[in-house]
Amino acid sequence: MFNRYAEARIKTSSTNQSRYFKPTLYPDIEEKDSDIIHNVRAGERMDMLAHRYYDDVGLWWVISRANRLDPSDIGLKASSKLRIPIDIADVIRKFRSINAE
Repeated sequence: MFNRYAEARIKTSSTNQSRYFKPTLYPDIEEKDSDIIHNVRAGERMDMLAHRYYDDVGLWWVISRANRLDPSDIGLKASSKLRIPIDIADVIRKFRSINAE
């Protein structure tokens, strides 16, 4: 099942011991020749496309960032075109680097 908060990290304040979510930062995704264009069909969502292209629903943010979409909305407009990055090893590496504790 899709969990938008799977990568969220809970932190505890050193001053008053309150808990909060540390923001997750996402890298910019450069356009590459290996990217493909996907024509969105009715009912498709970014998590479904992430599963289709990356076999991981948690990588919905790659599609969102590549297309400069609002990350708070995983729904897609039918008949729109999306750029799907295929070679994402560097993107994942950058994501892990900027979100390292």
